Amino acid sequence: MPISRRKMLQSAAAGTFVLAPQVVAGQAPAQITNTQTGRKFKAFLRAGTGTTVEQLTLLPIHAREVVIRTEASAVCYTITGGVLRNNNAPRPQIPNHSGMGVVEAIGPEVRRVRVGDRVIIPGTPQCGVCYMCLQGRADWCQFLGTSPAHPVAKLANGTDVFEEAALGGFSEVMVVTEEYCCPVFTQVPGEELCLLGDTIGTGLAAAHNLAPIEPGTDVVVMGAGPVGMGAIQAARIKGAANVIVVEPIAYRRDIAMKVGATMVLDPNKEGMGLVAKIQDLCKGPTNNRYAGGRTWEAGDRIFAVPNGPDYTIEAVGGDQFEPKAEAGPDPTGILPIQQSFEFTRAGGHITMLGFSTRGNVSFPAWQFQNRGRTFHSGQQGGLHMLRDLPRYVKLIEKGEIDTKAMVTARYPLERTKEAVQAVADRTTLGAVITFPA
Repeated sequence: MPISRRKMLQSAAAGTFVLAPQVVAGQAPAQITNTQTGRKFKAFLRAGTGTTVEQLTLLPIHAREVVIRTEASAVCYTITGGVLRNNNAPRPQIPNHSGMGVVEAIGPEVRRVRVGDRVIIPGTPQCGVCYMCLQGRADWCQFLGTSPAHPVAKLANGTDVFEEAALGGFSEVMVVTEEYCCPVFTQVPGEELCLLGDTIGTGLAAAHNLAPIEPGTDVVVMGAGPVGMGAIQAARIKGAANVIVVEPIAYRRDIAMKVGATMVLDPNKEGMGLVAKIQDLCKGPTNNRYAGGRTWEAGDRIFAVPNGPDYTIEAVGGDQFEPKAEAGPDPTGILPIQQSFEFTRAGGHITMLGFSTRGNVSFPAWQFQNRGRTFHSGQQGGLHMLRDLPRYVKLIEKGEIDTKAMVTARYPLERTKEAVQAVADRTTLGAVITFPA
């Protein structure tokens, strides 16, 4: 049915967008009119000094915004403090900075997705036109943090409700700008796809985009949480000869061995001998310095000694809460960074993905200057989401990436706080909030 320009302009001025009258039989009225203003939905809120699940009313969307019916949202350790602490929240907010679901409405300026598309919503956008995107560092897209912090819904009493990081994944409905949307065309379950938007996707991207892992090399992954698990699988896919994982929690060491680790080490058991142990494991099969040998004899110049991994990926970070599973040797997260520097070989690569680390790291200046190591700082692992996420989906479909083993607990929206607590306690690896179709 044709629509006049005058009516379109009047609708836009009223905050109601009517576009593309391509109606599929059986669609809900909200999808036919392409407006969902007034829609009722439930969301998990952080409000005042606590949390609650409330029914909300959707406000009009903006021109470049997308309404998404959430399928699943993974719990990230970095949000546990914001959810579980009892400090006073200045305004009601829907937590979580990633998710995935189905597009149900779009604003008039949206071009990236269409109604009916399945989309992954990562914590880092990709506009494709800013300075950082054009320099190949879409993980630092300048659109990050510039979205208008406007309310997306109201409580029954009229109070405005906002989304954390302009995403708010713990909700039956997400409202995001199109720069955060990556369409994927697959039947992979949502509970697995949502992992690509943050934790697992970060580890995969780091080992593919930042650490130039080559076949036959030695890789050490510090930490086998969800981020580390992504790095372990990526190292295996890229053909690393050895993938040595350092992790204090026993059940995570077991899972690491199933998805690609060739050896696991307990940092509590190894203690101060961890650095020497890893260097010994990565010294190569011969003491001959020629024809590919790696170990140098005593008396040689120390900065040229090549013992140690070719690539180290640090994915530990600091503890926001004391874990109920096995605790690591340093709750600040500084020790794993220090050890990574010490055991990585001369000319090797160190990629840092940890979060919530507290304190400062100190390196001997002469080693920092002269040992030729390359450091990579991993904002979401260097993810280029429009390019990378569809590739990872294909690898999941082919069985190369195991996301089923990464989902270790499923929770309905009403048990979101319980899910966040389990992640804070580290008693589960991958907790996912799932929503009925």
